[in-house]
Amino acid sequence: MDLSGKIAVVTGSSSGIGLELSSALLEAGAEVFGLSRRKSELGHARFHWLPTDVTRDEDVDRAFAAVLGRHGHIDLLVNNAGFGLFREVEQIDPAEWRRLIDTNLTAMFLCTRKVVPSMKAVRSGTIVNLGSVAGKRGLKGGTAYCASKFAVNGFSESLMEELREFGIRVLCVNPGSVNTEFFNHAGVQPKKFMQSDDVARLIVSLVQLPDGMLPDQVTVRPL
Repeated sequence: MDLSGKIAVVTGSSSGIGLELSSALLEAGAEVFGLSRRKSELGHARFHWLPTDVTRDEDVDRAFAAVLGRHGHIDLLVNNAGFGLFREVEQIDPAEWRRLIDTNLTAMFLCTRKVVPSMKAVRSGTIVNLGSVAGKRGLKGGTAYCASKFAVNGFSESLMEELREFGIRVLCVNPGSVNTEFFNHAGVQPKKFMQSDDVARLIVSLVQLPDGMLPDQVTVRPL
């Protein structure tokens, strides 16, 4: 996809991978709408912050109505919003579990269903879902987080099969540890990190592959 002039939506755009990715997409020529609860600090004429809690149906409906009302279509959706929770299973509060599943998984569904009709209408588009290596293998203390990211991989693979006949690409990127605010709250500290801007550049390079190529699953780890 040539990103010049394309309309992109990035969730979780206020920090980490989402913020770096929004910046990288702007550099590639896209017009970017950032969805997050905290303000996304990107002073660029082609960047638009839409205050959004992506776990709330009404917030998601309002944000996508604004984008579609302005442009009529969305070329790229990046479902990046998420957080980590690592704790022994009996110590996880049910409310914490629900909040994590709502943020890491249900929000992805809510946003995806808003872009698919316009993508089908033009028979093109790309959806990128941020998974994790924790969606590939279980980790001690990761019952909640791993469950959400295993589900992201299943959602992505099924969605890919559902939409490829319409010319829509679905890609799931599964990073290892990335140096972001994630680990300030997750309850674990890895020994090695990747940098969020490097992961952002990887995602942009995958999106920019020829439209006839479908990189459906990509895993990347710290060396």
